[in-house]
Amino acid sequence: MPLDFGIPAAYPEFDKFLGRANAELIHTLRQKHEPFVYIWGPPGCGKSHILQAWSGQAAADGSTARYSDDGNLSPDDEADALAVDNVQTLTPAAQTALFDIFNHMRNSGHGRLLLAADVPPAALPLREDLRTRMGYCLVYEVKPLGSGEKIAALTHMAAARSLKIDPQIFHYLLDHWHRDMDSLVAMFNDLADYSITLKRPITLPLLRQLLKQQEHGPESQT
Repeated sequence: MPLDFGIPAAYPEFDKFLGRANAELIHTLRQKHEPFVYIWGPPGCGKSHILQAWSGQAAADGSTARYSDDGNLSPDDEADALAVDNVQTLTPAAQTALFDIFNHMRNSGHGRLLLAADVPPAALPLREDLRTRMGYCLVYEVKPLGSGEKIAALTHMAAARSLKIDPQIFHYLLDHWHRDMDSLVAMFNDLADYSITLKRPITLPLLRQLLKQQEHGPESQT
């Protein structure tokens, strides 16, 4: 099962990550009935995590899956499930490839596409015929998580890595770090690695030390 990315073992499940406001999107992605789905939302709302989790789900089901976030697309791509991130940044060559992939999947009745961008399809700075193809997609706006849902997602990630972390640490992180989910997940992973490197448990003082290091640079490391 070729899979062109590594899915972090601690990624939240769809229900843990997307929250109650995205229940319909969760259901659609899990059912795997829709061949073309397009999601959009501002940077940091979790689109990349959704695409990676969707691709991981497809691979686990025995499908060939590929996740692309760099516009490296080929019209001959034979993945059963193709997730394309940052659609708004596709080059003219990548747009041509995606157009051909759309046509092939639609005409053959085989394959699924999950696309993500920062804006709705009508606002994409892409060639007109490709925007027309976006009309085949079921479109969802990704709603941001509430504070409690973000803490629940981080707690779930910690449990997946067999880490017992005081929830107060996550509350502190939300109050003193960027609140978008991408930044929170990245900081959680950095904190877990930092704990291993220093051979110290994850505590509030350790988080404060890491945040200070991130703010002031390597010279602040102690």
